Amino acid sequence: MKILRKHNNTVEVLTLPGDAELERGDFLIASEGSMALLLQVIDMEYADIPGVLEDLLREISIESINESRLFDPFNISSLTMIIRDSRIILTKIRAVIENGKLSMNKVWMPSRFTAKLERISVNNVLSMLGARTNIPIFVGRTGDEELYIDAIELEGKLSIITGKKESGKSHLAKILSTELAANGGTVVVLDINGEYVNLGRYKSGTTNPLNDKIVVLEPGKNFKVGISDVELSILLDILEHVYGTPTTSLREFARIWNTLKNRGLISSHELMQAVNRFQINEAVREALLSRLLSLINSGFFIDGEGDGLIDIFSRHNDGLLLVINLSKSTPQLRRVVVEYLLSRLNTLLFSNVIRPIFLFAEEAHLYLRNTYWEDLVTRMRHIGISPIFITNQPDTVPEMIYRQADNIFLFNFTNDADLEALAKYSHLDSDTIKKISPYLQRGQALLVGRVVHGIPVVVNVRDSEFNMMGTTKLFFKAKQTI
Repeated sequence: MKILRKHNNTVEVLTLPGDAELERGDFLIASEGSMALLLQVIDMEYADIPGVLEDLLREISIESINESRLFDPFNISSLTMIIRDSRIILTKIRAVIENGKLSMNKVWMPSRFTAKLERISVNNVLSMLGARTNIPIFVGRTGDEELYIDAIELEGKLSIITGKKESGKSHLAKILSTELAANGGTVVVLDINGEYVNLGRYKSGTTNPLNDKIVVLEPGKNFKVGISDVELSILLDILEHVYGTPTTSLREFARIWNTLKNRGLISSHELMQAVNRFQINEAVREALLSRLLSLINSGFFIDGEGDGLIDIFSRHNDGLLLVINLSKSTPQLRRVVVEYLLSRLNTLLFSNVIRPIFLFAEEAHLYLRNTYWEDLVTRMRHIGISPIFITNQPDTVPEMIYRQADNIFLFNFTNDADLEALAKYSHLDSDTIKKISPYLQRGQALLVGRVVHGIPVVVNVRDSEFNMMGTTKLFFKAKQTI
C-alpha cells in the first residue's frame, strides 16, 4: 500500500488486489520515523488507470468471438492484469501520532514512497488517546476485540441513538439503560412500545439481578397524579405545550387556580365549577372547560395528593430503571404524561430532591417538539438530566439538538434525506456518515463523540441474556411453527 494523494481531509491509498482485507471503519497508520498519520477507511474504488476502458472493450470483443487465448510469450498479461485491477482506498485523516500519542490539530504528512502502512486496532487507537473506562459498559466487538465505553461519558451529555427500523437501535438502548442502572445510576425510560417492561427477566423467564431495580409505571393504572398536589407551573406547561392554550386563557386559569389554592378547595369538581362561576370571557371559558375535561377524563389526573415518584426514587439509591409504559396510552395522553414528567423531574432536580438522572426517550420523534425539549436540551447540564433520544426519523429531530449532541450511535440508513439530516451533526464529517452508514449490517453501529473520544468507531453490538422483547410479530412465521 502506498499513499497516492490527499484532498482536504481525504487521503487516497493505492493498493494491489489481495494486499489488504479491509472493512469500512478500519484504521490504518502511515508511519515514518516517530511520526504517523491515523487514517480511517470509508470506501474503496478501482484505480483510474489510462487505457483501462480500451483494454476492457478489447477483452469483451475477444470473448464475443470466442477467442479465449492470446499469444503472450513473455507472460506480460498477468502483470498487466494486476495493475489494471488495482484499488484506491478512500480514508479520512483522524489524527497525527507523535511518539505514541494522538494529536487532533497537528499538520503533518508522511512520504508517499517510504511510509509504512498497516492496520491498527480500535483499542490501540483509544489507548493512544488516553481512554479510561472508570465505569465500563461492554457495548460489543470491533473485529476480535471487545469494546467498552465509559458511563461517565454519557452523564451530563446529550446522546442520540438513530437508525432505520429493525437495525438494532432499541437493543443498544436497552443495553445502555440496564448497564447504567446496574452500576447505580438512576434511569427513566419513556417506553412507547412496552419493550422495557420485562428487562428484569432472562430470556428463559427467570428473574435476573436487575429485577429489584426495575419499576414499571403505566399512566391511568399505577401512575396517577393527585390534582391537589400538582404545581401550577406544571399544569400551565401541559396546557400550553400539549393543548396549545392561548396566553390569555393561561392567565385566567392561573388566577382561578390561585384563588382555589388559597381556599384549600383544589379538586377536579371545584376546578370545573370555578371555571363556570368566575367572570371571564365566554371563549376563554369554553377553551378552559374543554381542556380540563380532557385532562380529567384521561384518568391520569385524579382527586388526591402526590404521584409516588419521590418515594420510588428514595427507595432505589443503589440504582433504578423507572419504565414509563406508554404503549397503551393515546397520543394525546402520551404527550400529557411526557410533559408532566419532564416538568416534574425538572422541579425535583432543581430542588435537589432526587439525584441526577439518565432520560431515555424511545421513539422521540413522536413527541419531540421545539417546546419544553428545547429548554431541557439547553439547560440539561444544570438541571441534572442526561437525555438519550432514540428515533428512526432523524429528519424530525430539530437541528439544534444535532448541533449540541455529544454522542451519536448511528445504525444503518440508506435514505438520502435521513443522511442529510445526520450530516448536521457537528462532530463528524458528512462523507463518513454517507459512506459508512448505508453499509452497516443489522446490529452494527457507528459510534461518534465523547464515548469514543472523538474517533468514529464501528462496533458489532453484543447480544444480551435479558428479555429484550421488541421483536416483530409476524403472521406467516407463526403459521409455519404450528
